[in-house]
Amino acid sequence: MHSSISKKILAWYQKYQRDLPWRKYKNQKDRHYKVLLSEFMLQQTQVKTALPFFNNFYKKINSLEKLSKTSQTKVNKLWQGLGYYRRAKFLLETSKIIKKKYNYKLPSQYEDLIALPGIGDYTAKAILSIAFDKNEIGIDGNVERVVTRIFNISGKKKILKYVEGLKVEKKSSFLMQGLMELGALICKPKLPLCSDCFLNKNCKYSSNKKFNPDKKVKTEKKIKKFIAIIFRKNKKILLRHEKNLGPLKEFLNVPLVPEISQEGRNYKKILKKNKNYQNLGILNISISNFKAEILCLETKKMIKVNRPYYFMNATELKSKFISSFLKKILKKIKFIK
Repeated sequence: MHSSISKKILAWYQKYQRDLPWRKYKNQKDRHYKVLLSEFMLQQTQVKTALPFFNNFYKKINSLEKLSKTSQTKVNKLWQGLGYYRRAKFLLETSKIIKKKYNYKLPSQYEDLIALPGIGDYTAKAILSIAFDKNEIGIDGNVERVVTRIFNISGKKKILKYVEGLKVEKKSSFLMQGLMELGALICKPKLPLCSDCFLNKNCKYSSNKKFNPDKKVKTEKKIKKFIAIIFRKNKKILLRHEKNLGPLKEFLNVPLVPEISQEGRNYKKILKKNKNYQNLGILNISISNFKAEILCLETKKMIKVNRPYYFMNATELKSKFISSFLKKILKKIKFIK
């Protein structure tokens, strides 16, 4: 249907592709692992951000076998700073399922891949294309933008139809990566480099800059208010696992109380009347799907906390994985530097 465009993308990609670590592999097994790891890391994360994390992760855990035998704590530690920690959790869960169900072999069927934790339609198709060279194209933001601009179309059904028309029988992996590369390097969201693009004669956007496919409206993140209860004893701080903190619900945190709860409102009243509480200020932290506004209150008396809870000093915390969320709170209250 659009074979001439596909051929141009393939030729351009093979000549100008970026030198990325997940594009180099020792064998097929290594290829499958690197593609799986990189696709998890690149969900909601740009290549330049993911690069150092990928290199460090692969240096420490260089195979699916090793990953499946690694603790969640170690995986989280290697993921620290990359954000969206559910990906780290799903990645480990996926490796354990592949170990048990597929004897360490990455599944090569769409139905099997999409059933794995953390793998949706795009990731499943990207893995099939890049790892197995199957005739699939995953539609991410880059691919969608390139296709809507070239053909002056919008809407999921039309985009899917035109993507199908771009498919090739050979070098499907290169075509998929070429489309993403084109979107990342030339067909950028803002100020696309149309004059440098090898497809400018084929592209309807290049010849008509007024064309603008459906704009995605950025939704403001919802703000949730919390009160952080700070209690220190013998240079140690009280920590627990928060159960109601979205993607961070399984990680250590200082005790947090939602401000909208009765308990939360009580703490504000207590602060006005009780000298045992000291206001350490307000901290704003962005989490994956909301913004947390945290009022930090320090108390001189031990509060009631359900077990398990822990007391840790700054040195002990250094040896453990802690989320950037907790790190920001600890820096705010000057518990760590």
